[in-house]
Amino acid sequence: MKSSKADLNSQFISGGGEMGALTRAKDWTKTSLGPPETWPQSLRTTLSIILNSKFPMFLWWGPELICFYNDAYRPSLGQNGKHPSILGQPAKESWAEIWDIIKPLIDQVLNTGVATFSEDQLIPIYRNGKIEDVYWTFSYSPVKDESGKEAGVLVTCSETTGKINALKEIKQREDLLSFTIEAAELGTWDLNPSTNKFIGNDRLKDWFGLTPHQEIELPLALGNIADDDRQKVIDSISEALRPGSDGNYEISYTITNPLTGQQRRVLAKGKATYNEKNIAERFSGTLQDITSQQNAFRQIEESEKRFRNTVDQAPLGITILRGPEFIVEMANQTYLELVGRTGTSFIGKPLFEWLPEVKEAVGALLTSVMTTGVPYHGFEFPVILNRYGKNEQTYFNFVYHPLREETGDISGIIVVATEVTASVNAKHALTESEKQFRNLVMQSPIPMTIFMGEDHVIEMANVIMFENIWRKKESDVIGKKALDVFPELKDQKYPELLKEVYNSGKTHRELESVAYVQGDDGMSKFYLDFEYAPLFGTDGKVAGIIITVNDVTEKVEARQKVENAEQRLRLASEASGLATWELDLVNRSIIHTSRLSEIFGHDKSVVLLHQQMRGQIHPEDIAFVEKSFDEAMRSGVYSYEARIIKPNKDIGWIRTRGTVFYDKDKTPVRIIGTLGDITEERKNRLMLEASEQSLERQVRERTAELEQKNKELEKMNTELQSFAYVSSHDLQEPLRKIRTFASHILEKEYASLSDNAKDYFLRMQNAAKRMQTLIEDLLAYSRTSTVERNFENTDLNLIIEQVKTDLREDIAQKNAVIESDKLSKAYIIPFQFRQLIHNLIGNSLKFSREGITPHIRIKGNTMKGNSSGAPSNLLPDKTYYHLSISDNGIGFDAEYKDRIFEVFQRLHGRDEYKGTGIGLSIVKKIIENHNGIILANGEVNKGATFDMYFPISQ
Repeated sequence: MKSSKADLNSQFISGGGEMGALTRAKDWTKTSLGPPETWPQSLRTTLSIILNSKFPMFLWWGPELICFYNDAYRPSLGQNGKHPSILGQPAKESWAEIWDIIKPLIDQVLNTGVATFSEDQLIPIYRNGKIEDVYWTFSYSPVKDESGKEAGVLVTCSETTGKINALKEIKQREDLLSFTIEAAELGTWDLNPSTNKFIGNDRLKDWFGLTPHQEIELPLALGNIADDDRQKVIDSISEALRPGSDGNYEISYTITNPLTGQQRRVLAKGKATYNEKNIAERFSGTLQDITSQQNAFRQIEESEKRFRNTVDQAPLGITILRGPEFIVEMANQTYLELVGRTGTSFIGKPLFEWLPEVKEAVGALLTSVMTTGVPYHGFEFPVILNRYGKNEQTYFNFVYHPLREETGDISGIIVVATEVTASVNAKHALTESEKQFRNLVMQSPIPMTIFMGEDHVIEMANVIMFENIWRKKESDVIGKKALDVFPELKDQKYPELLKEVYNSGKTHRELESVAYVQGDDGMSKFYLDFEYAPLFGTDGKVAGIIITVNDVTEKVEARQKVENAEQRLRLASEASGLATWELDLVNRSIIHTSRLSEIFGHDKSVVLLHQQMRGQIHPEDIAFVEKSFDEAMRSGVYSYEARIIKPNKDIGWIRTRGTVFYDKDKTPVRIIGTLGDITEERKNRLMLEASEQSLERQVRERTAELEQKNKELEKMNTELQSFAYVSSHDLQEPLRKIRTFASHILEKEYASLSDNAKDYFLRMQNAAKRMQTLIEDLLAYSRTSTVERNFENTDLNLIIEQVKTDLREDIAQKNAVIESDKLSKAYIIPFQFRQLIHNLIGNSLKFSREGITPHIRIKGNTMKGNSSGAPSNLLPDKTYYHLSISDNGIGFDAEYKDRIFEVFQRLHGRDEYKGTGIGLSIVKKIIENHNGIILANGEVNKGATFDMYFPISQ
């Protein structure tokens, strides 16, 4: 007999259960592992351990990580998931959705041979027909083959999803408990009986007049309990803490807040827990404010009394039925008279026991209301009643309305009935009543109208509705559908409300509802108080709707203006830092914003009394404040500045301004005003006054000094002019004669002179020439300060060309290149600026490098004083012309960039480079005459750059 694959595989794969059978039955020749008889013994052994283990296990084996698992692991795969398809499949295909998570762990185990362990790890898997969030605690362990090499990974795991979800649920419940406590507005407490101290939440501390961080002692808390309740509370606590008691504690009592005097009725519930010695070790619970409930209970009791009294006196028949047997709980005298019964025989009995004749007519209706909770309205309902010994055909209008308990369960039915037998027998009375009703509508001083049918056809409307609200002709409205006459209502809520009232038969009311109505005079916006009340037909169904409106537009808009004004005032106060206040002059009570408390040096949550504020006024200013108050009572204007002493003893200044308001008898009743902190303002004012005094003194001193300096300057100018005259005539004349006579001697006596004499004469001529040049440069420097400054709008390009013409021989001699931008016009002193350009270009030619063609670059542009890269000492809002002249000459060391502008300053020897050292001083003086600045930058043997900044206009 031929053996099956399962029979053959069983020789090599041992193990019980479903997964053992599935593993043996699988055709392994179609996998990379091949038939089981070729498997290594290590795989067989590991697989045998897995299949016979009751602990969830999973195995990946071989290069493709072929999957094996046991019955204990099977539930983790869920329904409609990976089982049994992944058996014998490669891991990458079987676990594709989490491959990026588990692949690094598998590689780590196979590469290192070290097991891993993870606890409560979230690894979503596909099971139960979807990807589920599953939490695992698992270990990946290496499994070695016969050669000692890691050939597989054994996974031992347990699913902890239930535990994690349970912890989440506990957290949610804790959050829900906290939310419930807050939502229920409960105070919580936890008493340590051994210390008589307890902790409580902020709400409980607030009720007892304690600060949030204040420690609570039981005697302190008991002291705030009302005298009538205190001993009862003490006894109840003692009983709850007594050994042998059940530890339960429940009592209501009144507490008084010692800070505010507010009384509050509370319900305390708690429980004590005991240690092994039966001694209370903890006592905790909640405190509920039941002040409103207590008041409500009293109101309910009073309301019930009034209700029963009203019911007893009501002209309508009213009865209350309870339970499925409709036990009569109460019935007023009118109802007893309607049904022809007495109270003693009717109350407390089943309804149909004493009114059997009505069971057939209304029994099913009462049962329906009791079971469905849907009220039933009877209209002219026919009932045969046995009254006073005979059966009568009667008609009633009534309502069967379900009575619900707090749980929502229906426990009974209230019946309100009125007999309408006479009205049914006399329909004309109803017609007359309708006529009177219509007259009432038409004569009403309030806008009213009636819509009939579900299409809301306008049947009638009074004059005030036409004139004030609709603003349309009667012929354009009556008999037409409301939404055809007023199509603008389709985009508003009113059609839906009409439909709801018509379908439900329930009245709808709203206050200050916005409505847009298109009249003959255009669209108008209204604020309306309105009521939609159903009109019932003879069949008890809604036949139409009566609409009553009250135009409150003026009232609402006036209130909105007040609210907007208040809001603007509040925003203005917040923005300005001012506090607002209102003082009641009758009882001297004051209300104020939190900013006032801050100004007076308190926390903004502190509410100050008027007397407290007066108490902080500086003693030296109290008389002045009182005088200002008395003056305000006469003038109506309250204003003063005064010092205050803050709680930390700091002195501050306040400014108060207010307006006094009077009653009809011209008696001052209140003041409304603002209060601001002017401490810094006062300090600044005192500093300014001192500064002004100092400034005035300095101005006087500087004026005197200036007058003296002007006199000295006039004298110096006179002397300078004399010096210039002497320099230009008396000093230069001897120099010219020295140079002339020396030239004659050299021309005529040159041959007879010794070599030394020739050298002396040449030196004498050079010295005289240098002296003459020095005098001329000094005169030029002097003229830059003394000559009248006449600014003209001059083309700078023209100045450049003139200078190039003056220096054309030097330029040609050195083959110099002068490159210049297209410059603009500027307000300058032309002849001075020509000298400035002449000196700078002349210096570039003079200080050129030997063997290097001089290259001079002239650039110019306008810029603001605050432009990027502008010198910091320019005026930020002024426009400047930036003129730059650079060269490629010998340059200079950067450390001399300021010294080169000093008079007679030379950086090179007189024999090396000719000059007097005054040229750049003249340049700087000219730039200063133009209210500008000049900056020099240079680098040895790389050239120099001179940047000049002067205003476009003076």
